[in-house]
Amino acid sequence: MTKRFTTIAVLSLILLPVAAQAADPGRTVLSFLKLGVDARATAMGEAYVAVAGDAAASYWNPAGLLRIEKNDVLGMHNAWVQDLRHDFVGAALHRGRHAAGISFIGLFTDDLERRDDTGKAGGSFGYSDVSVSGSYAFQVTQDIGLGATVRYLRESIDNQNLSGFAYDFGGYWDTPLDHLTAAASLRNLGGQMSFDFEGAGSFDLPTTLQAGLAYTFPDLAGGRLLLASDFVAASGDDGSFHAGAEYAIKQVFLIGAGIKTGLDNENVSFGLGYDNNVRLHYAFTPLDSDLGNAHRFSLGYAW
Repeated sequence: MTKRFTTIAVLSLILLPVAAQAADPGRTVLSFLKLGVDARATAMGEAYVAVAGDAAASYWNPAGLLRIEKNDVLGMHNAWVQDLRHDFVGAALHRGRHAAGISFIGLFTDDLERRDDTGKAGGSFGYSDVSVSGSYAFQVTQDIGLGATVRYLRESIDNQNLSGFAYDFGGYWDTPLDHLTAAASLRNLGGQMSFDFEGAGSFDLPTTLQAGLAYTFPDLAGGRLLLASDFVAASGDDGSFHAGAEYAIKQVFLIGAGIKTGLDNENVSFGLGYDNNVRLHYAFTPLDSDLGNAHRFSLGYAW
């Protein structure tokens, strides 16, 4: 019973715009787009806009695809809260001054019990969010890269659906100060969207601005230390500050940690990883409000 109640409570937070639209027409929809992808990014507190350099860059900052050496694939599974599953799969390639990628993001739950106004059970219903995207990046100069992503979005609640398109833009600058990168991305731009039933109203996308810095100490006590900090502002939310650190032992074994301020249910995160041609990462995020814990696993391969 407790598990079922918690799942419904979390879904209520995600689906709140549908119920609240009449009182607050400025609420956003498709809030799953604010859930970060990649266990390595999560371990660093999602201070990642200036760090992203694999297939997950299609989510964080499409310009980061230019940091891929040649080809890269990445998959993530997030055992988020109770029965909610959050998954990412991406593939990308880099040739000369051009890079491109495709990706899929999904948020799913097991079927939930349907009840009528009197509380009588009667069948079940499902919920899912899906994003399918294509990204392109161009190396403007040796130190500056720009990129863009186009996403097809779909949300399904029982037999009601919402769908449309969103657009992301991002860039990075390898500053004149050695090992310091500045970057920014503007995600989930697009028009209002509506569910396909009468009186549903229209909702804004969770447009998100993320800007930050990343600095690398290439040789510290025999390893590599990466520090990053980002500011994030999303529609309908207060701004939040994210900071993360990652230490690479022998350039292969990774230990990461991060903090977030300004968020209701997340404060810290931790992770471990192995990073070579094959990459394996795990991130642990404790959640407040009795929501439990989130566990993300990522597997990537570069060649």
